[in-house]
Amino acid sequence: MKFFTYQLVASANDWIQQTEEEQLQSEKLFWAAAEAYERQLEGLRSRVSGPAWDFFRHGFGHDGLHDARLVLLSVGDGIYLVSDGSFSLSTNRRVATAKVEFLNREQDLHYTFDMRGVSRLQCDLFGEGTPHAGNIGDLYTYELTSTDDENLELGLLFASGATVTVQFRRLVFRKRRIKSGKD
Repeated sequence: MKFFTYQLVASANDWIQQTEEEQLQSEKLFWAAAEAYERQLEGLRSRVSGPAWDFFRHGFGHDGLHDARLVLLSVGDGIYLVSDGSFSLSTNRRVATAKVEFLNREQDLHYTFDMRGVSRLQCDLFGEGTPHAGNIGDLYTYELTSTDDENLELGLLFASGATVTVQFRRLVFRKRRIKSGKD
């Protein structure tokens, strides 16, 4: 995470032991990071689809992923292939793909981030000695950034402190309404 590190989020939300003055300073730093993030996001408008850019720029509240649940995290050279032996997984023809799916807090919106041309994946899901070991928990925040002229990066930060960062070339974003499991 470039803009919203766990330390910044934890201190701005008063999840750690600190003075009131330190917490107020952290809140200011958090909102400065949010403004800087929005400025850099403007430069990504031409590099992702309109719906993807709208999501990252305006997706909050019910349409966002705060407190969303991770449904799937999948990475591989052939995640869309049927494993029946009828397709070749030649290393010269396959490009790594990562797919991340979420259900929003209300469980009525399903989001898919399909990242093509993956060149880097970093996960820290279960920190040793943390009270959340074995539980990824709710998504706290997310960010889309640029690593260079060709690659983008999706960063995910969970309230447990778990993080997922994927560097990739192209994003296919889908959002669909589903019938809530709570009905």
